[in-house]
Amino acid sequence: MVATSMSGVLGTRVDEVDTPALFVDLDALDRNVARMAATITGSGVGWRPHTKGIKVPAIAHRLLAAGALGVTCAKVSEAEVMADAGIRDILVANQILGEAKVRRFAALCLRADPLVAVDSAEGVAQLNQAAAALGGRPRVLVEVDSGMGRCGTAPGSATVGMAQRVAEASHLRFTGVMAWEGHAAGIADPEAKRAAVTEAIGKLVGSAEACRAAGLPVDIVSCSGTGTYMIAAHVAGVTELQAGGGVWGDVHYRDHFGVDHECALRVMTTDVSRPSDRYIVTDGGFKTLGSINAMAEPVGIPVGQVERFTLSAEHGNLRLNAPETTLRPGDRLEWIVGYSDATVFMHDQILGIRRGLVEEVWVIEGRGKLQ
Repeated sequence: MVATSMSGVLGTRVDEVDTPALFVDLDALDRNVARMAATITGSGVGWRPHTKGIKVPAIAHRLLAAGALGVTCAKVSEAEVMADAGIRDILVANQILGEAKVRRFAALCLRADPLVAVDSAEGVAQLNQAAAALGGRPRVLVEVDSGMGRCGTAPGSATVGMAQRVAEASHLRFTGVMAWEGHAAGIADPEAKRAAVTEAIGKLVGSAEACRAAGLPVDIVSCSGTGTYMIAAHVAGVTELQAGGGVWGDVHYRDHFGVDHECALRVMTTDVSRPSDRYIVTDGGFKTLGSINAMAEPVGIPVGQVERFTLSAEHGNLRLNAPETTLRPGDRLEWIVGYSDATVFMHDQILGIRRGLVEEVWVIEGRGKLQ
């Protein structure tokens, strides 16, 4: 019997739920969380995990219970979801511009204590105007370009100038600086990666020191992601890290960033067709598994046996270089998620599995929050 409703799925075996189904191994999740918390907070650094690829407030609360001081979000709408769940310390780690967005962020300050990143005079002016209209005074971090070449002010004097602009704004509180050293996350050689990450964070820390020398108090120096946190946790001058997606573990973090976490996030699919003993078709296509940065991996089929794996909208097409005769149409095939950020947002819910049974059902409340 296949369990289909949220209310009816608790206690069901994971291989009996309707497919495609996104699920997480709770024991593996707990171990990943404990490992990240021990590495970060155990180094005397605050943990503010990014939830852009998590999107579930209940899981954010698990991270807070494990020692996180707050959360990071990519969008104001994501931050609103977390605030609705009672989380107050929220960093929106992107620039917010446009009347609608800055007003929403200013309104968020009336029920939480969020921070936001800026890197332009326009961003500072718009935030200050919106905060003044609603009577708030939000905390602001200046984003520094530490080498990634995406957003942020140049390290040093340009950062100091932007920080002074924030400090002079009537309804903003300059609180610190942030950066993301993503350009160094995928370096394969461990020593070269360590050197690149340390150099990048050094630009951020140096900018914080320059702000202090100019008389500006810097309470927060925030950086890092899953691909760099094991190094960043030990760089002097950093006060908090934003690594979050590593609690899931996936192929992308493992193969491209060298993160040896357990791959806790999975998708269950059904074998819907066997055109030959070297060809399996499942009901999980790119609308289920995602196809950015890394492809999903089948569980129980050796990687070396996979000749080609392609995704259409609704189907996963797995071609093998040797016969596979155990799977038949109607059987289940489990997958390790390729990249959690490109997978979670496509699903309505995540099932929490322990010892093969559904123990939790979480609505992905952050799904579709793009503004």
